[in-house]
Amino acid sequence: MKFGFFIVLMLGAAIVNADTPAPASCKPVAVKEESVMLSAKKPLLILIHNLSKSDLWITHPVSEPSASAGWSSRLQAGHWSALALDKESFEISCIESKPGHEQQVPCAGVISVCRWSVTMPAQTSGTFWAGEDMSLQALTEYLGGRGFELPDSSQ
Repeated sequence: MKFGFFIVLMLGAAIVNADTPAPASCKPVAVKEESVMLSAKKPLLILIHNLSKSDLWITHPVSEPSASAGWSSRLQAGHWSALALDKESFEISCIESKPGHEQQVPCAGVISVCRWSVTMPAQTSGTFWAGEDMSLQALTEYLGGRGFELPDSSQ
């Protein structure tokens, strides 16, 4: 009986987590294709939300595979990741991950993406995963702890 209650509680938390909207000040990025092309004239934070019921790998396709070490990032169903971006052209693609099977899927419909203008930590530059695979609340707390100055949550 206790185990059944635990399962119901966990499923409820997963459903609530999956429907968490992006912060109001995070500007949506259209996700219409196989991949998403991102760009930044000045450093900003990109939030990525897994809308699907499956785990995803968010990847950055490159022509030199040895140069892409560390770019793939797991994003569980309903979770969020944050990408610090300072490049004018940066493509991400989506790989669906199920036990024993991985396949590239169109990003349209499985992720939502938004651009969040924040103050970056001092002496931070480059494009990197600022926070990965967390609930939105945990991610914002984590980013704040790493020195990102985030807008008021009501904005």
